[in-house]
Amino acid sequence: MSSSRRSNRNTAAAAAAAEADNSVDNDTDNNSRLQAIRNRSRAVAEREASRLARPDQPLASLTLGHASKMKSAVSSTPFGQLMKSAKGAGGNIGTTNNNEAQEWCGPFSVARQMIAAREDARRLRLQQTEEGESENKEHHPLDHVMEEAKLEQERRENPSMNWVSRRHRKGSCNDTTNIGTNYYAKRRKRFHQQQKLIGIGGNSVPSLFQLCINYLVDNFDHVDSLGLVDHSIRVALCERLVAQGKMNGAAFDVLAEEGVETLELVDCAQVTQDQFCDAIKVLLPMGLRAILLKHCGRCFGGQAVKTIEETKADEIQLFALSLGGAYLLNDDDMSRLIRAASRTLTSIDLTACPLIGHKFCNAIGEHYSSSSVGDVTNYLLELSLEDIPLKKEALLSLGAASDALRNLKSLKLKAIEAVDDEVVAIILNSIDESSLEGIDLSCNAQLTDDVLSSIRRHGTNLRSLQLSGLRNLSAIALEAFFTPIDDMPSPPMLRKLDLSNCSQDEITDAVVMLAAKASSFRSLADAINNETSSSVNPENLVSEITNSLGLVHVNVSGACLSDKSMEMLAATCKSSLEELDIGFCAGVSDKGLGYLVSKVGRQLSKIHVWGCAQITEEFLDGHDRVDEGGLEIVGVWMKKSGGRSLR
Repeated sequence: MSSSRRSNRNTAAAAAAAEADNSVDNDTDNNSRLQAIRNRSRAVAEREASRLARPDQPLASLTLGHASKMKSAVSSTPFGQLMKSAKGAGGNIGTTNNNEAQEWCGPFSVARQMIAAREDARRLRLQQTEEGESENKEHHPLDHVMEEAKLEQERRENPSMNWVSRRHRKGSCNDTTNIGTNYYAKRRKRFHQQQKLIGIGGNSVPSLFQLCINYLVDNFDHVDSLGLVDHSIRVALCERLVAQGKMNGAAFDVLAEEGVETLELVDCAQVTQDQFCDAIKVLLPMGLRAILLKHCGRCFGGQAVKTIEETKADEIQLFALSLGGAYLLNDDDMSRLIRAASRTLTSIDLTACPLIGHKFCNAIGEHYSSSSVGDVTNYLLELSLEDIPLKKEALLSLGAASDALRNLKSLKLKAIEAVDDEVVAIILNSIDESSLEGIDLSCNAQLTDDVLSSIRRHGTNLRSLQLSGLRNLSAIALEAFFTPIDDMPSPPMLRKLDLSNCSQDEITDAVVMLAAKASSFRSLADAINNETSSSVNPENLVSEITNSLGLVHVNVSGACLSDKSMEMLAATCKSSLEELDIGFCAGVSDKGLGYLVSKVGRQLSKIHVWGCAQITEEFLDGHDRVDEGGLEIVGVWMKKSGGRSLR
């Protein structure tokens, strides 16, 4: 009994000892496993910390059994794996190239990787779709011949397709603008190069004239008189003084010294009305002929009008009066001013004068009509009204009450709420058909297609047409305006055309082509009857244009245009075009603009391309005048080009 108990006790002790040994071995294994996990986690943390701390340095090769970049669960992107696509053929989306370093983490980097992956996937789908269609499509042995013939026909009808960028002609490997992928640096370099070529860059040598202007402005406190200097020099000094905040009363006394014939100030905020009246009291008897004040504010009001009235009639020689922002000038004062200066005053320009009303219009009709009482009857040649709160009755009185506008050469009614088709028709009826040369009806929302008929009938000698912001104009009416029609005057031969900010779908290639052809030669009947605007070859059109000037300033911002319009402008305005605005015209490509620059003469000085994200370095760094200077491309400073750019 005792022996059996002793045997059981020995067996239990042996089992306990064995269990203790097993537990020690298990603890040792667990500790080793935990230590391995800690070492691997530490290695991964050190590697990622090193990469995040110095992203510009390549990662050192670490000998890690299962902590490689591909097996690591740690990533700077929220996707667990890098969103980099293989650049080689047959690369799979989402795979990572071990030779490429991971990009710096951040929302913009992640977004850029997502966009790149999406573009690659879309390109791969399109490629697979095209390959599948080409395999299933029936082929003919002469298909390639027909395609080549069709392409050749398109090239003949669209010569801009043959334009080749200088980047490809010279070889992109020799083009310094292709070095690196920093688009900001490339745009900045291009901008400074352009500024330097046109002579206004920070590193360019200033002209002698600019050096003299800067020296005079810096020491203007010591200038007592400018003497007999040209009017343009006084204007340049005034602009520089305003830019540096030195346009005060003392500077005004120097600019408005005795003997000046034109008093032009770009900002009169620091000039008092008493000081201005003292100046014109002296200048008017000495032959002052023009008063041109921008932002005139308090300096021109009832007291200034009274000073002009008190001057003897035979001593007043004013022929031009331009006032902007004269908030003290009321309706009565303006009517008295016209009565006092109507004998010689031929140009009236008022902008943002809120107190002008019907008495001003009545004064024009009274003192400029052919039946006005006076020794000499003067003609009003220019009338410019912008942002003036005139009512419709007052505007109608300008054309219906008398023949005061019979010899008007330039008419501007801009941003006036009461202007509609009836007002324009009545005013134009009072003007001689052969007299009007320029008309500006921009920013008048009530104007429709009917206004084009009135302009066509009374604008036979029209040279400037500005219809910016007229959303109610249609493409059919504009095409009819520039097309020869029986029993209608010929289309005007314009030098300046502004159709910006109109309805996008209505300003088309056909409108621009007809306007360009009408501006290039007066007789269009033969050209339009022989070949339609859709099939005409711009290269052949050049021989038809003889003894003509063509368009000089063209603004078609926001229009629905293509390269066809650029080809027509190149053909019809080769020796005349100086400034072009195609902002937000998404249909114009690098080839169209490049072809235009290559064909137009050196008088072309400025092209506006705001909002044209499709214009890339192919044109900006590859057009024919990129190294010559004299051509300013406006609107590319903050634009990125390329398929993966963020606009």
